[in-house]
Amino acid sequence: MAEKIAILGIGMTKIDGAMRDTKLDDLVFDAASKALKDASLTRKDMDGIVIAACDELDGRSISSMLEAAPSGSYLKDEIKVTDDGAYAVILASLRILSEHFNLSLVVSWCKMSEAPVSDVMRMRWDPFYHRGFGLNHTATAGLMAGAYLHKYKVSEDISARVVVKNRQNGSRNKNAHLQKPVTLDEVKASPIVSWPLKMLEFAPESDGAVAVVLASERKAKELGRQPIWVTGFGWAVDSYYLGDRVLYDSPSLRIAADKAYKMAEINKPLKEIDVAEISDFSSYHELIAYEGLGFCGPGKAADLIRKGVTENKGDLPVNPSGGLLSSNPYTAAGLFRVAEAYLQLVGRADGHQIPGVKKALAQASTGFCAQGNAVFVLSK
Repeated sequence: MAEKIAILGIGMTKIDGAMRDTKLDDLVFDAASKALKDASLTRKDMDGIVIAACDELDGRSISSMLEAAPSGSYLKDEIKVTDDGAYAVILASLRILSEHFNLSLVVSWCKMSEAPVSDVMRMRWDPFYHRGFGLNHTATAGLMAGAYLHKYKVSEDISARVVVKNRQNGSRNKNAHLQKPVTLDEVKASPIVSWPLKMLEFAPESDGAVAVVLASERKAKELGRQPIWVTGFGWAVDSYYLGDRVLYDSPSLRIAADKAYKMAEINKPLKEIDVAEISDFSSYHELIAYEGLGFCGPGKAADLIRKGVTENKGDLPVNPSGGLLSSNPYTAAGLFRVAEAYLQLVGRADGHQIPGVKKALAQASTGFCAQGNAVFVLSK
């Protein structure tokens, strides 16, 4: 990349289950304000605001008409991504690289308690060929997990250990939604929701907001900052129709990772990356992500779990924040991964800090069965 993208600061709210006493406007304002304060900048300094959310999950049409202002975009250039906040980072980065913008505030939020999530997800299917099946994010995750299980014969202990790891990590994160650790037996004994996935193998439904301040390399130097750099990023999307895809694999994640690694000059991700924050909507999402991100070969994700490679004291800690299995504000989850990677690099991850982090990875998945993926490499 000719010019790098700088992260100057982040802001995040506490993630919780149902913030009935907190207005969405206040949640958004809180995250945006914290990010600007963290960057020692003001709303007036921003050239553009990029927001990311889902109208249906916000429970209102064109929700940006109400949420753009608390995001800081009053009388500012504002643009919205109707997807995960990670894609807002990509859009903001491309705008900065165009040299038309120098400072951008990226804000994403989700209050899953505002809408019937399962119905919203079901309505995203093709109305002629898929919607009648009643498929949603939970049912399709089971299809993906079942395909992986059939292909590689993973034991239930492996997927359960992913949950135990991430919930233990979440218990150390003061901002996490679920802060209670679970045992292997508890995970295995929890009821099946979408075979082979059990209740504790799914991410919860969470409320939360997060914001990130991005700058051009030139502007960061002009401000005299020592920021965290986005040294590489990539994104890709698989086919919309599940019948056209191999569900035990994630080609779009491989493509996104390859693009990010090439840009960041990463050749051996398992050795060169110090910590990874990835989208574990279910325990199997994390296993498939290990392979898509090149941490191991096809069908070898279980080996990383058995050897403790992705534990906090392992060679490549994954989701020390607790991941989505501890906190899942759906359309903001990917931007939270970027923010958590940033905190690791600046040494401000509090109880879940990994020592000596110099390079971090953040990954976001969107759509059914991880249809779309975005990958970021962050560095000091």
